[in-house]
Amino acid sequence: MVVPVQKAKKTKVIALVEDDPRLIEMVQAVITTVSSWQLHVFPDGQEAREHLPNIGADLILLDVGLPNLDGVSLYRILRGHSQTRHIPIIVITGSYEWELHRMGLHTGLMLRKPFSVQELLFLMRALLAEEPEQAEPAED
Repeated sequence: MVVPVQKAKKTKVIALVEDDPRLIEMVQAVITTVSSWQLHVFPDGQEAREHLPNIGADLILLDVGLPNLDGVSLYRILRGHSQTRHIPIIVITGSYEWELHRMGLHTGLMLRKPFSVQELLFLMRALLAEEPEQAEPAED
């Protein structure tokens, strides 16, 4: 006989690297709809560079236009760091894809401003999909 085992949901850690207070507020509102998500906000690229490798993020939302260290440079740094190279990054930008390519940023996950809350939530849920629950055999 197989009995499903309920596991506690692991909290998913999301890092938002963004300097626009309105966008920060919007993402915080989205995060509160999902109880197993936790948000860390970094208002500039340099602060994110220093702290992101140590927070155990499951997803990074990265704005391109940041103070102190721009998002393109930070993206490259994160992709080269052993602690962050495996983390999915959604690039948030007002630029067109060809402009990002010209800057040397080649990313598959991009949200172009303005975007809808539903679009952001859909991408986040897809990237943070819960692992399927494991069923363990019951003891007789």
